[in-house]
Amino acid sequence: MDKISRVTTIDIELESSEPFYITPLSDLHIESSAFDLEGFRKMMRERAKLPNHRAIVIGDVMDLVVPRDLKRWTPSVQDSTLAGEDAWLNKGMDLAIERLTEFNTQYDLVTPGNHEYEFQKRHGFDVTSALARDLKCARGGYSGILRYRIHIKGNKRGGQLFTIVYHHGAWGGQSKGIIPARRWFTTWDKWNIALWGHNHQTLVTPESRFKVLKNGNIREYPVYFINTGSWVKSYSDNAAHTNYAEKAGYIPTIRATPLIKVQLACRRVGGPSGTRGYELTYSVEV
Repeated sequence: MDKISRVTTIDIELESSEPFYITPLSDLHIESSAFDLEGFRKMMRERAKLPNHRAIVIGDVMDLVVPRDLKRWTPSVQDSTLAGEDAWLNKGMDLAIERLTEFNTQYDLVTPGNHEYEFQKRHGFDVTSALARDLKCARGGYSGILRYRIHIKGNKRGGQLFTIVYHHGAWGGQSKGIIPARRWFTTWDKWNIALWGHNHQTLVTPESRFKVLKNGNIREYPVYFINTGSWVKSYSDNAAHTNYAEKAGYIPTIRATPLIKVQLACRRVGGPSGTRGYELTYSVEV
């Protein structure tokens, strides 16, 4: 296997003030019978209408719960289209790509989660790299950095970095993981978005950071802690099938994915008499 970089850099050219949008996905479990296909399709159809829209997936793209997984396997956990398939992994991966690309979404990054990690450990097959190949995007690590290097069209000077630090996630509980996640992400420097998943919860928490400029002034800027959410149902419509989340008494999860909006504009910095420069602005909504 080729070496996988901890840092992925994507170049983007935009008109001044032209936005681009990022849908950060995680914990799709896309070939699971609990996957909310209609809800996911509705969201991705609407997101595809946005200008310069792209997506990233930070782990648990697939469920990969198989008979050898005595903790989680029952015959009802897989999508019904995989029932009776000997080559269920091949068909499951085809199903994943079909569902991810239905609306011609551009993917920039796909990374492993604990489900892909466990499958590779037990069966020796790297599902994440195969998905990255089919999605024609970068394959990241369990954690790492995604940098967007943004320039105004026709001007390579004055560009800025928009930086996402990500981890598939290892944190849950009543706080949706924000307390231990914040502790982990603060070991990284100079980022705009901190992104994690794993616990299937949706959360957006903005905070302020401060930096000292070359002229000695202090500038305040926002950062966002984002828990990506999930697209699996916590409870089966058929009470005869008990989801592991129901059995464990986990908090039911809303199926909603945050949306990141980024813009770079050429404008005067410091008021009408200030010098012209490039200002990076960004926001997050659910």
